[in-house]
Amino acid sequence: MEDRFAIDLTLVKRTLKKHVDLEDFTNAIGLFEAAASVLCELTYDVIGSLDTLAEIHTDRVTAEKFSGALMTHAVISYCRATHSGGSARNPIGAGKYTADQRKKHEKITDLRDKVIAHFGSPTKEYGLKWLDERATVRVGADDENFKFSRRRAKYLGAAIADLRELAPIAADRAKVIRDERAKALNELYLKHAADPRVVEAMAIRFDPNDFFGPGPVADGYWDGDRDVSGEVPGPQRFESC
Repeated sequence: MEDRFAIDLTLVKRTLKKHVDLEDFTNAIGLFEAAASVLCELTYDVIGSLDTLAEIHTDRVTAEKFSGALMTHAVISYCRATHSGGSARNPIGAGKYTADQRKKHEKITDLRDKVIAHFGSPTKEYGLKWLDERATVRVGADDENFKFSRRRAKYLGAAIADLRELAPIAADRAKVIRDERAKALNELYLKHAADPRVVEAMAIRFDPNDFFGPGPVADGYWDGDRDVSGEVPGPQRFESC
């Protein structure tokens, strides 16, 4: 008998998706996944990018190279978690913000929607400050020619402060929703637990060593409710929430 094991609910969902009469169970897995994914994005992607920005901002050369990318990543990740809709991940919305915090949220989403992700006409402070482009004519003594000039912010200190304030509130909301959905998922599992199809699917194992690779991140998977994250050589980043 295994002394400890993990069940891969994502693969369980995929395996049972074709069974219409089990749709309540597979949908519950999907709803739990969505809230957990949002929580990870707010915790690791947004805060992680802001922390890295704080680490490099005094190094002029490094900040010049990377601060724009980190700021963009933080804004896009925050908006994807709290603002953007999509069928692939059930949205949970923004946090329970005050009126002032809601205005800060709208400045961030305006920056994402109308400047960073799409070229539009921003109406809020951060969008207006992020990019300024000018078409001009340069007139000299003997010639005239068209020129195009632009200036773009690498990062905006006030926007970083707003993200620092908003992301934890949104993460707290995501955590509550995740836990509520975990409870609902457990109830639906108990409803279908005796179904032979469910019994077979729930035998699908999740192996942290296969997923993360052997090491501290995989080992940390078993450490209670503690979130763990890690880096490996190459383009992938691994987190467990």
